[in-house]
Amino acid sequence: MLKLISASVTKESTLTLGGYEYRVVYTIVNGVITLISCSIRQEVNSVPNEVGNIRKENGQVNLFLRDTEDYIAHAEQFKAI
Repeated sequence: MLKLISASVTKESTLTLGGYEYRVVYTIVNGVITLISCSIRQEVNSVPNEVGNIRKENGQVNLFLRDTEDYIAHAEQFKAI
């Protein structure tokens, strides 16, 4: 008989809000979310353009956004997700 030692699941979802697409990917290991990543895109002239990403892993949040973006609004949206 096999014994399950560890279980890892990765899930994806996409949310479109206010002209932005938030693509969220997160990983659950043994029932605990260990990584959540959010890619933020905006369509410009019918071409998807990445304007930033936010990543939280092991309690640390890393944020990259273009200078033209509203840091606070995107961070609050990430928190809500």
